[in-house]
Formats: sequence, structure tokens, C-alpha cells
Amino acid sequence: AAGTDIMGVCDHFALEFFHRVDEAASKASAPLLVLPGAEMRLRWGDDEAHLVALFPHGACDDRFAELMSIVGYDAGARTGPLAHVVLECDPVEAARAVDRLGGMCHVAHVDRVFGDYRLLGSPLLERLVTDSPVLAVDFVDIDHVWELEELASRVACIQSSDSHHISEIGRRRTIIEADEGSFAGLCDALAAKRTTIVR
Repeated sequence: AAGTDIMGVCDHFALEFFHRVDEAASKASAPLLVLPGAEMRLRWGDDEAHLVALFPHGACDDRFAELMSIVGYDAGARTGPLAHVVLECDPVEAARAVDRLGGMCHVAHVDRVFGDYRLLGSPLLERLVTDSPVLAVDFVDIDHVWELEELASRVACIQSSDSHHISEIGRRRTIIEADEGSFAGLCDALAAKRTTIVR
């Protein structure tokens, strides 16, 4: 209903809800590709990045489990909501791990303010764009893209709904001009920066 063709289900450090959405999408009247993923809050020194890792369907549970092991997430030791979990892990190394596992990674809501901190303009974001295989940088407000300066030419700049409730799905969208509606098509289009923000 929101006009979405591809949707990543990216709860914090969890994959379970993806399976429920994927099953529901298989019964929908319009085709919808649902991709498994996770959002990870990673702190490195004084900086914090929210990375979104997306995977193809094949062996996604195994890939996800290996990624959680690499970033040091222990589900058994968790207390409190998943959205509050912050791990000490270099986001550049985490992005490289996602790539090695056959996934793709983008940096989420770089212009969002958390207290008095914002990733946009930090040395960590520059490292992520220049030294890691991230395919996109996600904005809450695409008008902030100018703050990336010359880095904006090196990575796809997107907006996503970052929906925390079903009514928010599709509230912010990016048209990605992929040759095919698949994980590989999505990755290729982002790498080529074939994107248009829906305003």
C-alpha cells in the first residue's frame, strides 16, 4: 500500500521479525521483496555509528549469527530493550565483516541527533565512507547531504522510513533504479548511486 517494492527488516541485533514479515509478504497480493537485516549501534572511542546490515535470503540465519559473534553481541547477557544495546566495536571493521559474509551495509540516520552527538561531520563517518565497503549513507532529512561535502560523491545518499511502527512504513523512501528486484540488483544500483529521493 505504501508503494514499496523492497523492504529491509532491520531490528536492533535481531532477525526473528524478518521471518514473520517475509511470510506475510509471500501471501500479499503485490510482490514485495523482504530482506533480512539488523541495525547495530556501535561505539568506537567518542563516536557512535548505527550500521544497517542486509543479507540475501540464503543462509541468512547463519550469516547473522556469525556477524553477531564478530561484533561481540551476546543475546544471553542482554538486559533491557535491544534498541539500547551499544557495543564497543569499530564500525569500519563491522562493515567489512558484513561484506565478507555476503551482505551489504549502510550507515543509518547520520544526521539524527542523539543528546548532543551527531555522526554527520565526524571523522568516523569519513572513515566509513572512505575505508569500508558501505554502499549508502542514510539521512533523516536529505537536505543535510551538503554537509557530507566531497564525500557525497563517493557513496549513495538515501532516505529510509526507519519505521518503528507499521503506520510509518514508507514515510521516507528512496527510488533505487535496479536492473532487477533482487538483493544483487539492489547492491549494484547502490554501488552505481542510481538513487532518487522521494520528497
